[in-house]
Amino acid sequence: MPRREPTVRRPELMVACPRCGSARGAACYGKTGRPMKGVHPERAELYREQYPA
Repeated sequence: MPRREPTVRRPELMVACPRCGSARGAACYGKTGRPMKGVHPERAELYREQYPA
């Protein structure tokens, strides 16, 4: 079976997180080691720099 890329629902996930080290397309991890619902501010800023509106 061919492998698919995960569906990315948040545009900020299109870049890797410099704070927690999450890969591109993966959720950010909080202090407890669990996936966060949002993203770290550094990741959102990095996305805005790479893909300006």
